[in-house]
Amino acid sequence: METIKVYSPIEDKKIKKDVNNSPIWKKAYHKEDYGKAISSENAVLFEYTVKFEHTNPIQVTKVRKVF
Repeated sequence: METIKVYSPIEDKKIKKDVNNSPIWKKAYHKEDYGKAISSENAVLFEYTVKFEHTNPIQVTKVRKVF
């Protein structure tokens, strides 16, 4: 299992209940793409700390507003 930080302008307060079907995946950025995320039209970004098993998100351990 790997823990990865994912950035999205979409806030999902219910993500811990159903991480796979969260709307954040429509506009999700990896750390490498963080510059693109903040330079686009997104005024606010949320950082989701997600545990993945292979490519499947399993659990969200932390959510915070970054920008």
